[in-house]
Amino acid sequence: MIALSIKKILKSKSLHLIKLGNKFVSAELSNFIIDLEQLKLNWRWLDTLTHPNCITAGVVKANAYGHGLGSIATSLFEAGCRIFCVARLEEALELRNILVKQNISKHITEIVTFDGLQKSDIDFYHSHKITPALKKVSEIEVAANFANISGIKFPVWIQLDTGMNRLGISETELNSSLKKMTISNLSQLDISVIMSHLSSSDTPSHEANERQRVRFEQMSKRIASLPLSLAASHGMFLSKEFHYDITRPGIALYGYQDSTNANFNCKPILDWMAPILQIRDIRKGEQIGYGADFTANRSMRIAAIGAGYADGYRRSLAEFGKVDVGGFICTLVGRISMDSLVIDVSNVPEAVLGRESQACLIGKHYNAKDMATDLSTITYEILTNLGSRPQRIYEKN
Repeated sequence: MIALSIKKILKSKSLHLIKLGNKFVSAELSNFIIDLEQLKLNWRWLDTLTHPNCITAGVVKANAYGHGLGSIATSLFEAGCRIFCVARLEEALELRNILVKQNISKHITEIVTFDGLQKSDIDFYHSHKITPALKKVSEIEVAANFANISGIKFPVWIQLDTGMNRLGISETELNSSLKKMTISNLSQLDISVIMSHLSSSDTPSHEANERQRVRFEQMSKRIASLPLSLAASHGMFLSKEFHYDITRPGIALYGYQDSTNANFNCKPILDWMAPILQIRDIRKGEQIGYGADFTANRSMRIAAIGAGYADGYRRSLAEFGKVDVGGFICTLVGRISMDSLVIDVSNVPEAVLGRESQACLIGKHYNAKDMATDLSTITYEILTNLGSRPQRIYEKN
């Protein structure tokens, strides 16, 4: 990760610049600093967890969990990833265009959409080589009819519901509707993978994990003997029995897990830096921020930071947030605004305040998982709610 101590601060007329790698960015802006080399290390480490014939995909839905789809997907490809998973067709089309612009052939990468297939969009799947994970019997029929009319073997995954009761073909449907489909219809499809999703893999001891695994094997055999995919990030750590032929890490790629696996070797790839806009001294009894609901109980030195809830820094973090200024941890005072927040820098030496132009909101001192724990939520929600205003700066070694 890029540390403040190794950043070279320059001044160009009135524009205050910070050198990040080979780029200069404004010190007056909020930036997400994303370490692409660590991303590659994370993917490669996850890949080593499975047997040699098991393929490790990369889940890049929701703008790569808030990290930015283009650079994340390209770096994963450089690391060796060849299967990319998204939720929706529009994400898949955006990703395909990104890969094509990078001269990455459609024939060496597979993009899978988890939200199924819309009949009106089937031409897009075919022309852009997007693979839908069919979640309903009716979607299988649509795909089979398209394949029959067009004379192609339409590539699909089949998604089974093994107990999560969210998406996928249920055991009841498998025993009735799907059973009635003719062999000729199914033969029109290039069914490359049968998949399902675990409901409780972040709790290794949960009985639902093994129950779903057994049901997954039983249900998949009723379709055909095909490659299987069950484990996402947390499922990869349950046991090798859950790995099958393709694993689908998502949150782990970005350096996080919500379970407590002691052997987890992935590291967070994102730091959040925001500018110090103003520093001032206030007297005991003065109030700070909207609502004037914070009153100083002593003389204080405070700093206004250029990030707020419009950038993804939640208002409820006023009680919990920790901000790093040159290695000194500061707490928040007053309400968080749309564009700014205020921190207590009374404990930060004058020399440090004079040297540092930015503060770290998410980093080694307080990562997205720490933030999620304090807010009684999960890391996924923190990352996917990072705002679009901060510039994403991608670092390569």
